[in-house]
Amino acid sequence: MKVAGNVWKFPQDDINTDQIRSKIYAHLPAGEQAKHCFEGIDPQFAARAKPGDILVVGRNFGCGSSTLTHGALMALGIAAIVAESFGRLFFRSSVSDGLPVAACPGVTEAVSAEDRIEVDTVHGYVKNLATGTTLSCEPLPAILNEILEYGGEKPYLKARIAREAQAR
Repeated sequence: MKVAGNVWKFPQDDINTDQIRSKIYAHLPAGEQAKHCFEGIDPQFAARAKPGDILVVGRNFGCGSSTLTHGALMALGIAAIVAESFGRLFFRSSVSDGLPVAACPGVTEAVSAEDRIEVDTVHGYVKNLATGTTLSCEPLPAILNEILEYGGEKPYLKARIAREAQAR
């Protein structure tokens, strides 16, 4: 999957799920949760983020609890997340719900806030469209890219079941 957008950069390492969106907002609808994303790191983030923006973050992003915080970022319209590395549960939950993620070592040094970047999870690269710099990263397995193309695990499974039923 290929996504392009403007960068929001949070280069800190170990941003945990409570820093992405505090648990005290977990009972709210995703749109309301979105208003509280990163409020302890950048209180203006949720008000200034625009649909199609891409997060560029440090190592071990989304570590901590199994709280599903990626939905609040999706409700803001965040188009993708590129991290030096991810907490495994955050990574897989994001893909399962259709949010493109890419682990790309060196990305926090290669981009600046507000740069426009292109992320390609199939071919495994992040390109800074402002500078022309391209970083290689590990492509996602074909099955994960297919899940992203369908918009998440549930739409993927529904389509797969429908294809198999037609084949009979």
